[in-house]
Amino acid sequence: MRHVEWSNRFSVGVSELDAQHARIIELLNDMAEAAACPEDGSRLRAVLSGLKAHAAAHFSAEEAVVRQVAPELLAFHQGEHLKFLSRVREFTLALDADDHPPMLPLEMFHFLKSWFEDHILGVDMQYAARLRHGFDGDGGSATGTDSGPPV
Repeated sequence: MRHVEWSNRFSVGVSELDAQHARIIELLNDMAEAAACPEDGSRLRAVLSGLKAHAAAHFSAEEAVVRQVAPELLAFHQGEHLKFLSRVREFTLALDADDHPPMLPLEMFHFLKSWFEDHILGVDMQYAARLRHGFDGDGGSATGTDSGPPV
């Protein structure tokens, strides 16, 4: 069962970032499956580790786009990314302790899903709007009209 589905409402208009967002959705669904079997701590750790690595790479790529199209949003955007990575570290430490509350895997999934949806539909759409309506970066203009499904 899919708990999160890709849709164009998540598209920021940059193919690379949309593909990364789609991969994050896959990892969120993997997390939901792993949370359904919390006794398999190694699977939870593996999914969380993969999500953390993918998110860190994605954040770097996304921040490069924000730096170009909406530099005034960069510090806030970076702060949101750091908060996310900090919370994932907390989850990792709790899982590693092996005495975590039984609801921790479900709490992790709900946090990650909510953060992802809120972040894309709120924070990311700020720079996406700039791309869709054009921006004046380095004296030029660019548009991000690629809103199709990720590759």
